[in-house]
Amino acid sequence: MQRGKHANPARRNRMAERDIAAVDITWPHQANFGPGAIAAIGKRMRALGANRVLLASDAGVAAAGLVERVAGLLRAVGLHVAIDTGVSPNPREAEVEAILALWEAEGCDAIVALGGGSTIDAVKGACLRRFTGRSLDSLFDEGIQESPCEPLRFVAVPTTSGTGSETTLGAVLKTPRRKLVLRSEHLRPALTILDPELVVSLPPRATAATGFDVLMHALGVLTSNRPHPIGEMVGAEAMRLAAAHLPRAVEDGRDIEARSAMMLASYLAGHGITLKGVDAIHGLSTPVESLTDCTHADSLAVICPHVMRFNLPAAGGRYARIARMIGVAAEGEPDMTAAERLMAHLTGLRDRFGMPSRLGALGVQPSMIPELARQAQLSAATHGNARPLDAAAASALYEEMV
Repeated sequence: MQRGKHANPARRNRMAERDIAAVDITWPHQANFGPGAIAAIGKRMRALGANRVLLASDAGVAAAGLVERVAGLLRAVGLHVAIDTGVSPNPREAEVEAILALWEAEGCDAIVALGGGSTIDAVKGACLRRFTGRSLDSLFDEGIQESPCEPLRFVAVPTTSGTGSETTLGAVLKTPRRKLVLRSEHLRPALTILDPELVVSLPPRATAATGFDVLMHALGVLTSNRPHPIGEMVGAEAMRLAAAHLPRAVEDGRDIEARSAMMLASYLAGHGITLKGVDAIHGLSTPVESLTDCTHADSLAVICPHVMRFNLPAAGGRYARIARMIGVAAEGEPDMTAAERLMAHLTGLRDRFGMPSRLGALGVQPSMIPELARQAQLSAATHGNARPLDAAAASALYEEMV
């Protein structure tokens, strides 16, 4: 019997409708990738129409000499450069306001974010403030409807390989009242410069932490309940690259091949987030970072295995495919065995990198759990989780993680 030869066409169409979802496909704006790419930043800025540039960064990047190096490249083509190096690891509203104030005082017509996700997100916040004129809290509560009335000429130059903020539509910022995740199509940089030579001086602990973030982004993209074929593709490539090269980048920061692969993995995972979103690992992480002053990677490291175990009934098959793809499980192993191997592998990396395993180490107290669970329900990432996770389930997870 030839199966399918006489199948009902209507039934075939219904199957196709279930298997292939309608999606929008938007690729990020221009990016320049490769060792030495930063050398052309002056020419790139001129091509964007820039004359006066605000260069935003942080104290660590400045101490490494990168701020003056990039400022010199910009001045070499006749650009005026103003500098702000006041961004902290958890970018705050006051830092966003300081960037905006300098931007306006210096009459700048372009802005460069030189640093990790914190600097890039702080600049995104300043961009939002500049073209809306509204507070960050208002933008979170009421949404962002405005569009820029002038070119922002926002350029991202990451000096870590982690957050993917150099390509996403979102910014994570902290106000005195809460931690916000703001999203707008206008927050994607007009240009991203991906130069792995800028990352070689990043210390092993910071390399491990930001690289673990890439793994968590790729994992979230590949297990999110939102279907998107291109999102799946970039998420899978990000996971393959990061799984293969993160240990090498931690062991030898001058391994330019490993640094290049991690920088590309971060960029791809960030685009995957735009297309598919992530999971409850991130949904439960943002509230922790709102109530404490911990780093993003450390909260993810604690939360990851607990959410993965919670998700096994719904996402065990997806975890198994990831495990086989990165070579930590054999093709013939049962899905649950392969999924367990992936959890063990990621937990092993966390422990090898010296990252925390309990929320208590990050400053979380049991009395915080009701508010943590409440905030987790506000996150799009929580609602994108493979298995529904309500406030009661979130509370239970937080209790076992403290």
